[in-house]
Amino acid sequence: MNVGATSGSGVLKLWLLNVSGNALVLASWYWWLLIPDARGWQVVWTAVQALLTIAFVLWLRAGTAAWLRVSELRNRAVIGPAFRRGWRHAVPLAVWFAVFVVVAWIIIRAGHYTPQFSVWIRQKVNAGPPPRNVMHATDWLLFALLWVVLPAVWIPIATTIAAVGFSGAHMRRSLRVLRRPLYWLLYCVLMALAAWAPYKLVTWVLELSTLRQQSWSAGLRFAAAYVVMITAGLGLMWMAAERTDREDPILSA
Repeated sequence: MNVGATSGSGVLKLWLLNVSGNALVLASWYWWLLIPDARGWQVVWTAVQALLTIAFVLWLRAGTAAWLRVSELRNRAVIGPAFRRGWRHAVPLAVWFAVFVVVAWIIIRAGHYTPQFSVWIRQKVNAGPPPRNVMHATDWLLFALLWVVLPAVWIPIATTIAAVGFSGAHMRRSLRVLRRPLYWLLYCVLMALAAWAPYKLVTWVLELSTLRQQSWSAGLRFAAAYVVMITAGLGLMWMAAERTDREDPILSA
């Protein structure tokens, strides 16, 4: 059973850390692309910076997920203990993320073969809708698997791993949240805010007369899209972690 209520101060600190931390990651990535590699020490520095950036991303994600997942940590305004706890499970979380990447890659690759699959299934069945309709239906199915089913299954387990590492019992109990219709409804709303809303902001082109106005418009829209994406993404993880904690409470110790 959950104890107490989520600390508003802790949420604010977590939000500020994610907004600034992810901006630092983007800046580091941009700087990494500009590092020359003509000399040996430059190649070494490129590798070192890449490893440091990966470590920072794991620390940020694991600490955030751990704070949101454990009710006793959510009750605290201090978020440091959650990040120390999450860092202990950063490697298992990285492995779980690798699983996500592999499965997502398989789904994306499968999308390249939907025309062939549509013709093949039509030939085998020798009835039903035309191949074009089958192809469109298959594309939508793969889209739902990639953007709805896969993340919705992955996130609750990821928050659990960040809190306790690879624990088969806790990971299995985390999937109980998938039986809740409200979880799926909130997931779809927050995912749309985290992905669709920023995309619309970035691609929204205003008819402005000067280059300076266009530059300011683009900068403000990109900044707004970034804040919306981070806020909605954090809200999505918070919703999933809190509801998973209801199904499978984890002690802070």
